[in-house]
Amino acid sequence: MVRSMRKRDRGGSSWAALILGAALAFVAATVLTCKATPRTNLLLITLDTTRRDHLGVYGYGRPTTPALDRFASRARVYTAALSTSSWTLPAHASLFTGLLPSSHGANWDPEGSIGLADALENGENSRAYRASPLGPDVPTLAEILRNAGYRTGAVVSGAWLAHIFGLGRGFEHYDDEGTRKLDGGLGDRVTERALAWLAEKDDRPFFLFLNYFDPHMPYSDPDGYRLRYLKEIGPTADHQAKMRAAYDGEINFMDVQLGMLFDRMEQQGLFENTLVVVTADHGELIGEHGIYGHNRFLYEELLRIPLLVRMPGATRSERLDTPVQLTDVFAMVLSMLQLPIPEGIQGRADPGQRGPIFAEVQPLAFQVASGPRYAIFDGDYKLVSTKQGAQLFNVANDPGESRDLAAAEPERAAAMKASLEALLRSLPPPTPDRDRSVKPVDEDTQRALKGLGYIE
Repeated sequence: MVRSMRKRDRGGSSWAALILGAALAFVAATVLTCKATPRTNLLLITLDTTRRDHLGVYGYGRPTTPALDRFASRARVYTAALSTSSWTLPAHASLFTGLLPSSHGANWDPEGSIGLADALENGENSRAYRASPLGPDVPTLAEILRNAGYRTGAVVSGAWLAHIFGLGRGFEHYDDEGTRKLDGGLGDRVTERALAWLAEKDDRPFFLFLNYFDPHMPYSDPDGYRLRYLKEIGPTADHQAKMRAAYDGEINFMDVQLGMLFDRMEQQGLFENTLVVVTADHGELIGEHGIYGHNRFLYEELLRIPLLVRMPGATRSERLDTPVQLTDVFAMVLSMLQLPIPEGIQGRADPGQRGPIFAEVQPLAFQVASGPRYAIFDGDYKLVSTKQGAQLFNVANDPGESRDLAAAEPERAAAMKASLEALLRSLPPPTPDRDRSVKPVDEDTQRALKGLGYIE
């Protein structure tokens, strides 16, 4: 019997190879996409102000992220992920709600209920710094998971994630202690407190959110990481090169902390039943377009972000070039955990079924003369619109956005502008604050926001 089977195998080796190949492909796909359940843990990490193109997994030459690169070797790597905005509060709110900033409302707002600079001597604009928190009627990822029986915890570092801005809703434990410092809470504090929280005994699956703030300006020098790269470029390097070295040093310090977290989770076997998502809220300009920082523009350096998704028990990596953005992460996570997705969200569990990629930034009127800025993408094309007009770029051929094609391709520009206007009209507005009385932010948080460049 065995001999006859072997004879038949020789005659059908090609067919057998096809069957084996299909089976292996199915098993590999299952490892990446089908092992999460409603009892699977979720670890969601944001790398504040972290550009995709400064990470090794995305091809950066300087060795800034060895730990994250190792993590990516068993993760799904999205190569075309974009933020919904260029600063922390609206971007994180999109991540937590699946809604675009125009709909969730956590943003600068001249009539917002949070006063940001009343305690500071900022001249005539002092009391004009106002913002709206995430509204209480918008369901958050933490609320949904808590209601599904999850233990929910967070350790955050950036000033815009302080509890008053509404992003802590749904977390049973929300550690925002570091948000009142100019340089936020350093990454070693985030990792230390995350591990302590994970060590607490609880039979429920967990959702842990971590915000690492280190790459945000002003760049400090934890344990000499910045100095390391400054020594490499030498004392005669120009200002941009020095700033880039400092930025990379901060990323490297953060990566070391991530490595400690991942190593401990590996030792404890947590990766076997934990869905891990690593992304960023936005990027950073390091002299490109003559600008340092973020929060008022929508350049590619600000919108292109990392997105890594590691399924429980994953053993290999794959790279996906499907365009996704932060609103999609909300839906993707719930779908992977086999939990219902709320109606009315603007992200999609299957990004292939989503509408156009869209981003916005809405500074206060006295901050930027051109007012709100909107961007919409159509394949390789990007249209950026303000009240002063619209610009069209092919970001595949011109990633630096130096050649405005609006005059050369007027029909495409007009069509994309019409799509943008139709999208804006379709977005439901945020629920108004029930309490319109102005709630001042504590003085330490105000000073941190001023030092970070959000308040002049």
